[in-house]
Amino acid sequence: MRKAFKPKKQLSVINASLGIRSDMKEERIDMSDSSKKMAVGVDLGTSNLLIYVEGRGTVFNEPSIIAIDKATKKVVSVGIKAASLVGKTHEKVEVIRPLSGGVIADVEMIKELLVFTLDAIFLSKMDNIRKMLICIPSEITETEKQAICLLGHGMGIDNVNIDAEVKAAAIGNGLDIYEPRGQFVIDIGGGTTDFGVLSLGEVVLAKATKVAGEHFDRQIIEHVKFAHKLEIGDQTAERIKIALASIDGDLPVDEDGKELTFIAKGRDQVEGLPQQAVITASEIREVLLRCFETIKSTLIATLEATPPELSGDLVTNGIWVSGGGAKILGLKQYFENIAHVPVHISEHPLTAVINGTKKLLQFEGKHYFGESRVGMEARAQ
Repeated sequence: MRKAFKPKKQLSVINASLGIRSDMKEERIDMSDSSKKMAVGVDLGTSNLLIYVEGRGTVFNEPSIIAIDKATKKVVSVGIKAASLVGKTHEKVEVIRPLSGGVIADVEMIKELLVFTLDAIFLSKMDNIRKMLICIPSEITETEKQAICLLGHGMGIDNVNIDAEVKAAAIGNGLDIYEPRGQFVIDIGGGTTDFGVLSLGEVVLAKATKVAGEHFDRQIIEHVKFAHKLEIGDQTAERIKIALASIDGDLPVDEDGKELTFIAKGRDQVEGLPQQAVITASEIREVLLRCFETIKSTLIATLEATPPELSGDLVTNGIWVSGGGAKILGLKQYFENIAHVPVHISEHPLTAVINGTKKLLQFEGKHYFGESRVGMEARAQ
């Protein structure tokens, strides 16, 4: 059995030796009482790691990034702290994204990320986690799924299950996927954009493309380099995207009604000196429109492959959109022009998956046909 360690103490020692400040503050949960066996849900996303603990709610929501000491291979930091080191480390520290493009890039680092984070959350050993549900992007292979289950078992958790993020997102959006009628969900995450048609509690049809948040950032970097001769990093590209992203309708404007702009700072490509450039919302729209051509094609392909009866249900039920990409302005109008059905943007796009994971944990191993779980849950209350 894996020996528990004290991550806060370890973190402070390692960070001090590397000259890195640590502000890691977690709400820690005492699980020393064996009667307090809990279920844990994990949204293992390319961009963010979210952890739900039964009876406590969502206790962790930070970037899926880990920084390690190259010499000792020990964890320096995870989440927000590790993300702040991207592009700013020295030779002693390596910053790693264990998932990239919706697929596992480093299984061992996923294990380190989960172990370190869970140890930081729980005061004592994790033996009292009675079950864990991990939601993953649909692009992950069967072999990778088995590897993730084995990781859970290696942490001393016997009951480990995995499920599709698109299924959890549908439930997290409040959809009743257990009725015999079609529901369509698009989850625009960091590594992939997932499309799912669901009915009777399962995914009937799923497709995915690796055009998502990370791809948007890379295209913004290339655009700024080509149009402004300025080299910028991943963090700056993401900030530009968050500030200026739109896909349809009016361009975002400032308080004076003028087109919104962003001052990007980086390195001049010609002279190699520090420089800055003004990026406009219209520039970023053009970048995103090119990116969304692939998303558009995948959406149409998914709709064309949907069984006729379920396709007919979409006329009424429409399409639900979640994930970080759901916050792009004009997305509702853009998708409605393509699909010709109502499009609904999630009220909580970033937490739809973990909210759905909470409900999936409550109904794990149960299947109802003819009476929905949602309806039964409501009557039980």
